Amino acid sequence: MPSSSGYLRSVPQQTQPTGGGGGNKAFYENDQTIIANYTITTGQNAMTAGPVTINSGVTVTVPSGSTWSVI
Repeated sequence: MPSSSGYLRSVPQQTQPTGGGGGNKAFYENDQTIIANYTITTGQNAMTAGPVTINSGVTVTVPSGSTWSVI
């Protein structure tokens, strides 16, 4: 499962999600492909707009008690 959120730390070679231009924060953008291993911060949840692909050999880790939602 993919991951990306404004609250998650950045992943090498993967851009940080962006909000709307100026004062408009109605839009959220994230990559469509996960290209590097990623671990959601313990005690945090994550959200990704899908569909999303996880490259071969790449792992997304969701700690116990955390949730990753692909919407």
